[in-house]
Amino acid sequence: MSKKKAIHAHYEPRIADGREPHDILDWSDAASQRARFEVLLRNVDLAGKSLLDVGCGLGDLLAFCHKHGLSVEYTGVDLIKKMVLAARRMHPAGRFMHADVFAENPFGQAGFDVVFCSGTFNLRLGNNMEFLPRALERMLEIARETVAFNLLHLRTAQQHGHCFYYDPAKVCGLVSSLGCLCEIHEDYLPNDFTVICRKPPAGS
Repeated sequence: MSKKKAIHAHYEPRIADGREPHDILDWSDAASQRARFEVLLRNVDLAGKSLLDVGCGLGDLLAFCHKHGLSVEYTGVDLIKKMVLAARRMHPAGRFMHADVFAENPFGQAGFDVVFCSGTFNLRLGNNMEFLPRALERMLEIARETVAFNLLHLRTAQQHGHCFYYDPAKVCGLVSSLGCLCEIHEDYLPNDFTVICRKPPAGS
């Protein structure tokens, strides 16, 4: 099975009426999903910024920003068309696109101040550590200022076979090798960490 087919096979059957959004996205509970969003808002200034949410799922980040009175120019993009259609129904005022940004940059020369990616790299696909550098390069291509993403932590006590768990030190080394300032935040959940990649100012 191809990597894309594996992603579709995992998530599409979960998209069903009456199922909680966090469960559709395979988060353990709504609180852990919110905790991941809170780390982003605490450490990246989003006010008045343009934000690309890669692997946006049902657009929960947009709703979270609105709940906190944050004005942000939001665009969500997801590989799964059914997910995008559901997000549009739930958030008709939002901008949602069906695309694979890692295969091809659909935005051309246009970019976003911040690119965020939550949970997208957690499914075990057999090439996680090989794919992550390519994905990060694409997100840095699109972002003008900051890329932020979260990953499952290698320290997780009860690990699931369908998930992939990362070493924060290795990930930070990868970010640094691409010329970015790396921040690791791992104090909000026992099984997760967030990486903030800040691009150096132009000409520095």
